[in-house]
This record gives sequence, structure tokens and C-alpha cells, in this order.
Amino acid sequence: MGRGDRPDGSDDPVILSSPAVISRTHPIAKRLRALRSDRDLRDREGVIVGEGLHLADEALRSGATVEMALVSPRLLDLPEGRALAARLAAARVPLHEASDGILESLSDARSPQPVLVLVRREPRTLPSVVRGPGGAALLVVACAVQDPGNLGAILRIAEAAGATGVVATPGSADLFHPRAARASAGSIFRVPAIEAAVEDVRRAASAAGLVLAGADPRGGEAYDALDWIRPTALFLGGEGAGLPSTIAERLDARVAVPMRAPVESLSVGTAAAVLLFEAARQRASRAG
Repeated sequence: MGRGDRPDGSDDPVILSSPAVISRTHPIAKRLRALRSDRDLRDREGVIVGEGLHLADEALRSGATVEMALVSPRLLDLPEGRALAARLAAARVPLHEASDGILESLSDARSPQPVLVLVRREPRTLPSVVRGPGGAALLVVACAVQDPGNLGAILRIAEAAGATGVVATPGSADLFHPRAARASAGSIFRVPAIEAAVEDVRRAASAAGLVLAGADPRGGEAYDALDWIRPTALFLGGEGAGLPSTIAERLDARVAVPMRAPVESLSVGTAAAVLLFEAARQRASRAG
């Protein structure tokens, strides 16, 4: 990997943590391959597999603990790749080299990525995620959202709109799946997030004084009529089926986005954006 010049511009060679290129049978490759495909293993180890320059950079900028990085020689062919390599080295992240073919075999992305990082999750508890960091909580609860890309998009939207936490309930995809991490564009490293049973979330949110609101296109008040300034937990249903009636019936309020016929529903990501940015608008108006 660019053993002639350092990415920081000095003449010293780039020194990788491993003296040889990582092969398919190397323990590091075996571990990353297992972590990519095994949700239980990711949970036990408490890690996120981050793919690509942007996600690796976001992990560093977020102050997350990057355990190691696997890089391709072509990383240094890119100006942003050289800058990333310098930041990884400055942060004392162990760097290991692998061929493009090995990296492609370890990646969930459709296009080969020149870098993979293994990032430690921030330990979270349900009460702390529900309460938020202070002020009026705005919690997002994803119920049976089955596509990891949609979960990642919800994380990104939640951060952009100022939500204080995200919970994924059983029946949802893995909140920490590589595809969810990639779709979050780095929000996974900053937004307090956890997986928990929906009844546990409902009880914890009620005990913390949050208004429990559900997105329900089949009924409910107009989304902009709800007082989003109050501490609120927004329950979102999965793709197609929406919020189960067994959950919706136990909430304090149901909200809907008015739509022109014949459209009957929005994607879960779009619905999350409309509702959460209305909450952000109301809260900004009150603050101003």
C-alpha cells in the first residue's frame, strides 16, 4: 500500500499493522466475513462493520472507537483516501492491507470499497435512549421495519431533524447491519440507538412522560395538528403493513399525512421525514 510515500506528505513509508497482504484465510478476513453475515456475533462483540471512505471518515469525526481498518492499495490513489489514511494513522488505528478482491468479498456494498472499518458501538440502555440527552425527548421507534437500508435512512433523518434517539423493535432488520450503517451516512455513530421489545419501549416512554404517537395513514389527526413540542415517541410501522393495530390502539395519538387520491401511503422513510421535520419546525418556532 503506497510504501513509497506517506499519506500525510512525508517521505517515510506507510507502515501497516500486518507485514503481509491479508488473504482470504487470514484470521482478520475470517472475522470480518463472519461479522458481516452474523447478527448475533455483531451483537456479542458490540461492533459495526463500516464500508467505504465516507463511513470510515464519519466514524473518526464522530469520536467513535475504530478498532481496525482494512484498506486496499488503491486507497492512496484518491486524494480523499490519502487524507483518510493519514487520519486513521494519526488516531493510531491498526491498518491492514488487502487486495480489492478480498475487500469486495468482505463487503455488503454493490461497488467495491477501498476501506472497511470495524467500529465499537457505544453502550446504550433503553431508559437513557428514551429520555434523551436533555430537554424535550423526540424518540423514534421503528416497528417491524424489515429493510436495513430503510432503518439506516430513518437514523439519518432522525439526526437531521433533531431526534434524540432511535429504537428498533423485534421483527425489524438489524439496526447495526452493514447496509443500515451505510444508509445512515454516519448517523449510526452519533444517534443514541438500541434494539428493544415494543412493550418495553412503550412502558419506558410512558414512565418518562413521553406522548406516544403512531404514524397511521388509515386514520388519526393531521400530523401538523399534534403538539410535537411535548416530549414525544413516534412509532413507525414497517413497509407495506404499517403500524400493527395492536400497537396503534395502545398509543396516545395517531397521526396521518393528508394525501391526494389514489395514493394511500408513503414509504416509511418519507413518512419519518415529514413527521420529524414537522416536530423540528414546531420546536424551532417555540425556541425562536
